[in-house]
Amino acid sequence: MVTSDWCKLPVELLGLIASRLHFAEDWVRFGAVCKSWRICVIQNGNSSRSFLPWLILPQRKDESLRRFYSPFNCKSYDICLPDVLDKRCWGSSHGWLVTLGANFEMHLLNPLSRGQISLPPLHKCPNLNLVCTGKSFRDSFVYKVILSASPSSSDCVIFAIYSDNWKMAFTKPGDVAWTPLSCIHGHVDDAMCHDGKFYAIDTFGEILMWDLAGSLLKRIAFPPSRDLDNLVYATTYLVEVNGQIYAIMRLLFDTRITDTPCLTTWCFKIYNLDICNDKCEEVKSLGDWSIFVGNNHSFSIPSSTYPECESNCIYFTDDFSGVHYSVGHGYDMGIYALRISMYNLFFRKMYPTMHSRCHCG
Repeated sequence: MVTSDWCKLPVELLGLIASRLHFAEDWVRFGAVCKSWRICVIQNGNSSRSFLPWLILPQRKDESLRRFYSPFNCKSYDICLPDVLDKRCWGSSHGWLVTLGANFEMHLLNPLSRGQISLPPLHKCPNLNLVCTGKSFRDSFVYKVILSASPSSSDCVIFAIYSDNWKMAFTKPGDVAWTPLSCIHGHVDDAMCHDGKFYAIDTFGEILMWDLAGSLLKRIAFPPSRDLDNLVYATTYLVEVNGQIYAIMRLLFDTRITDTPCLTTWCFKIYNLDICNDKCEEVKSLGDWSIFVGNNHSFSIPSSTYPECESNCIYFTDDFSGVHYSVGHGYDMGIYALRISMYNLFFRKMYPTMHSRCHCG
């Protein structure tokens, strides 16, 4: 009988095998095989590789365990993360979380490797005259934190939306302070980094573009009307799909009078943005792509690379129930699937008992 010593496989071959793992849990099992496989995981653990996203479930009081849910195999995983006890967490990209404590300390945290990166104190940003307490700063002052790349990359930029969505600032790993972004006149819905520039979209229907030094380059009108009736609320996400910028408009019904949750998603409208020519075009199909939106970094995944993910769909989590109206849970989440005909839209709610708040990509 011929036996193989799996511990002596070349590092290059191990890397090729690991690159075909789409689930974070398989990555962990891969590293548990032996010492050499574990070294491969450690060496590549902070790279720009991506897994299918997990959902972060609410923290149980006074517990260091955080539960993550995989919607693609319907399994939950408990991970001991004492560093997030009594801290607020956001899902982000490249396998990292963002944590914020009542002591104003903000970190990037990799829940698998337990690695942490300290971020500068946002409450000392020059565009703030802060009067809130540490607890309110942790719970509601910061809306969203976005990474442009893996923190191990020299191209990584972290930027935050905060102060009731009226302010933005950016920093880089190793910086000692945040740099504020100016010229924001409205409530910021979402932001992204694309091709070496910052983009943000506000409730006035404007897209703002800055360079990486924080200088405003241009304002672009986003034509779709937001003149909706008083029962409908709209928010818009920015996401890169196959190298292009898309604006994803989410329309919600206000159900505070008759039902819980307060806001329930009605439908999505998708626009492909031509930044150079200041134009946008409504899109009826995402083709091979799926989009993930919520109170997290908006991102897209090709189902040809990740067949476990449904193509031509928008996966969404609840942005509003737990934050704006103190309901305490996330109810409004599901999968919105587009078909060839605009009259044949498929809408499916998911995880009704999970009360998840955001994706962890």
